[in-house]
Amino acid sequence: MTFKRYFSKDFPKDLATLQLGPVPQVLRDIFHDPDLLCFGGKDWKHVAQDLESIAVHHRPRFVLSLLAMVLTDQCMQTYFKSSYATWRAQTNYPKFAWMRFGLYNENPLKLLAVPERAGLLPVAQTLALMPEFVSFYLELVADYLEKNMPQVTPEVFFQSVFKDGIMQLDDGVVLAAFKRALKQALHPAAAERPHMADWAMA
Repeated sequence: MTFKRYFSKDFPKDLATLQLGPVPQVLRDIFHDPDLLCFGGKDWKHVAQDLESIAVHHRPRFVLSLLAMVLTDQCMQTYFKSSYATWRAQTNYPKFAWMRFGLYNENPLKLLAVPERAGLLPVAQTLALMPEFVSFYLELVADYLEKNMPQVTPEVFFQSVFKDGIMQLDDGVVLAAFKRALKQALHPAAAERPHMADWAMA
């Protein structure tokens, strides 16, 4: 099964198995989002429950799809505010967030780090999927921008992702592989250039 097919056919069904939490009406009013729901909890404390109904061999595609969903949503909310209402109306994805005295977005990269750390994610299978996922994700974002936000290029979108503080998270081999694959896909020429240390050893 290709990643594109999973995302369009099976991911919506898997997404429906998440333990979604209601958001108080006052917060829905603040965000102008009457259908707002969230999942995960702080540091994805509900990871075991959220992945319980997902077959182990399907979890790599599921968590990578969650990453695509949440990372895009949070980037839109933070850096492309004028387009966010349209994005929310089109997708209505649940927020990866937790509540205390407000609604707080959780770092989307924890969608990779937390299940790996908890032993709930088959690491080798996830690493093997990473090139296909990154290629799919870049295409997904580019297609959305072209159709809905033509004033924003994929380069500008992903520059916003990389400058965000979420990228400071360093936790696990899956997350490291995602960062590396994304950088290489966006800047293949730079990835091929040798580092100074390589020159020094020549």
